[in-house]
Amino acid sequence: MSAAMDKHVIVGGGVAGLVCAVRLAEAGLPVVVLEREPEVGGLLRSFTLDDVVFDLGPHVLFLEHDGPGEGFLRETLAGKPVIRHPFAFAIAAGGRHWKFPNHFDFLRYPLRYKIEALRAATKRRGAPPPEPIPASLELAEKSGPGLYALLFRDLFAKKALMPPQELHHHWLARVDRTIDNEKEPFVRRGKAAAVLGALSRLRQRYTYPAGGLGDVPALLATRIRRAGGEIVAGVGAISLVRDGERVAAVVADGREIAARHLVWTAPLNALNAALGAQAPLLPTVTMRLVMLTYDSPAPPFRPFVYTYHPDPELTANRVYYPRSIFRERGPAGREGLCLEINVATGDAAPPGEEETIAAAIADVAHLGLYPASALRQAKAVTLPAAMPVYPLNYEARLAAAAAPVRGLANAHAVGRQGGFYFCLTPAAVTQGLKMAAHLLGETATHGA
Repeated sequence: MSAAMDKHVIVGGGVAGLVCAVRLAEAGLPVVVLEREPEVGGLLRSFTLDDVVFDLGPHVLFLEHDGPGEGFLRETLAGKPVIRHPFAFAIAAGGRHWKFPNHFDFLRYPLRYKIEALRAATKRRGAPPPEPIPASLELAEKSGPGLYALLFRDLFAKKALMPPQELHHHWLARVDRTIDNEKEPFVRRGKAAAVLGALSRLRQRYTYPAGGLGDVPALLATRIRRAGGEIVAGVGAISLVRDGERVAAVVADGREIAARHLVWTAPLNALNAALGAQAPLLPTVTMRLVMLTYDSPAPPFRPFVYTYHPDPELTANRVYYPRSIFRERGPAGREGLCLEINVATGDAAPPGEEETIAAAIADVAHLGLYPASALRQAKAVTLPAAMPVYPLNYEARLAAAAAPVRGLANAHAVGRQGGFYFCLTPAAVTQGLKMAAHLLGETATHGA
């Protein structure tokens, strides 16, 4: 095949891959996106069950920060119908809801927790402790030991499926990454900027596309196709053809696509398997979302987008309330609840979906939200390797796992799964923008 026929092949149709494809296609480069699911979007997808719109993954978008990812998403949604409300969530523990961002809820804390939290906030910080710093230390230092034990210890064990003392604090900080899987330099802010940032988060509003978060990948897919790019969904088997230190072609369900460049946003473990590389496996969590609808003649007001549940007796770590977003726009006479249940790590086989649905229904009844007799419909969606988790030695493991792709002249692994980067949607968008900027710069240099 001639070089003119070579394509920029993007494996994985999540938001990082789609944003990269938009930039490349609109610059006139030949692009093909390969996605294993029937539709693109990754975690940024929506489902309708019993006329209730549910979302996977983030649930809402925070776009008020002046960052490249936020700016791209604001541009994408400009002129489109969106819903905006003040953001709030809560952790349910100790017989009450602990509200975040803390809209003066601190004033109602029991005295013990107030004292510990104030001590933590006013403690003089010396040199940071030596790396690796566990998430347990980071959380206890910021909240005080009592609130850490009550709110965070069991919650993060349920969410990451590992004890917080074995989890690196970068998993909480979501340290930004380059396209070569290295940490971006940390930009320090002055005390005044830090205080202003904290105050702004107390009043931050979220943005939500009126048709669900799935509106975003649909808009991006339209732009890709309009610019001449190709999207192939429902792809089964993918293999790679090597030519020395290059990926010469990507074979998708028997179709061979000559590759000028490979952008891999699917799990990094899968890329190493496709390369036949002897690289360490990176730990990930399989998430399962259980969507339930209930008869509710007068659905209650839901002040929180979601509530977290550290109680080990409950299977779910989080309950998400679509009604908190849609409010009067939602269907009458029913309410939808979505329970996030992390079911397996690595290649371990998760329990059956019916078993998880039964546990979710029991959780809803235990929380006093709805009795099982009010259930209307139920659906489970399993998301393999959806969440990277960072053990204390993750940096060394990531460097070793990324070495095979970094040894290739025309390939990169980026995004939440490809870059092993636990991040929110704007940061994933930024990963796609960084990757596209690199390729466009490379193309301009080669074309000069």
